Amino acid sequence: MPKLRVIKGSYQGKAFDITGNTVFVGRSSRNDIQIKDTAISRKQIKIFLIGGKYFIEDLKSTNGTLINGGLITPGEGFEVGEGDTISMGNTVMQLCELPKTRVLPIRRPVTQQSAFPEKQIEKVSQDRRSRTPRNLELVLKISELLKGSLTIDEFLEKVVDYFFDALPRIDRAAVFLFDSQEKQVKKVIGRSRDNQEGRRVSYSKAVVDRVMSDGKAIRMSNTAYEPDAGLGGDEGAAMIKSVLCVPMIISAQICGAIYVDSHRVPYGFRRDDLLLLNSLSGSVAVAIENAHLRELRLA
Repeated sequence: MPKLRVIKGSYQGKAFDITGNTVFVGRSSRNDIQIKDTAISRKQIKIFLIGGKYFIEDLKSTNGTLINGGLITPGEGFEVGEGDTISMGNTVMQLCELPKTRVLPIRRPVTQQSAFPEKQIEKVSQDRRSRTPRNLELVLKISELLKGSLTIDEFLEKVVDYFFDALPRIDRAAVFLFDSQEKQVKKVIGRSRDNQEGRRVSYSKAVVDRVMSDGKAIRMSNTAYEPDAGLGGDEGAAMIKSVLCVPMIISAQICGAIYVDSHRVPYGFRRDDLLLLNSLSGSVAVAIENAHLRELRLA
């Protein structure tokens, strides 16, 4: 059952079930979920379900509501997904156990009264225009690489470089190749944004190991709200604020992973970044397989 898990505040550790298609949250006992926080309005937000997707609307609260650190506009519904954080007053909650749905490239504001008011359509269109060209450029660049005859290392080095152009908020990027029989990482191609010569790129080994084991993408918007075990205690995890890692799968086997993180600010990634890397992971996996077969023929 979908839940709201309190990760900061006086209710920390408590989880509230999200039941029904519409749930109200606020300070008053008349809400479906009551949060006794004096900085929260009597009726703060509404969580509602449309077409299998969950949305949150701020009900013109006094102090406002933040989703993943960004203030949302009162009266508009904003799509939310697994792991997204909701901040109101002195309380921070995280959505969990949501039903699996297709991830959309754009988080569209909606209302229950009308489909897409003119101002909302304009806002979504502006967001699409600002983000799509950069993502499209990355897809085209990698598509061009697929036509070449680069070695595996050469191909991956260029792919990693392209990530820094497409995702300006990342500080480190890497592509991992797995040995499925030995169940371990056999190659890492990566770099940090400062690109210091001779410096080994650090990362969260716990995150990569989980992706290698489970074959599922991991996105942590704000690691301050994650359990200690989420990042592990290795050196690479010490300063990570947000992290995104997606598996590369070919012939039903996990052959590697794409990893990016940010240590400057939390909420370094959006849901459409997850969609982008997921869509690219298959192409990168096929290119690696082809390069490997080519190297075997030349050996």
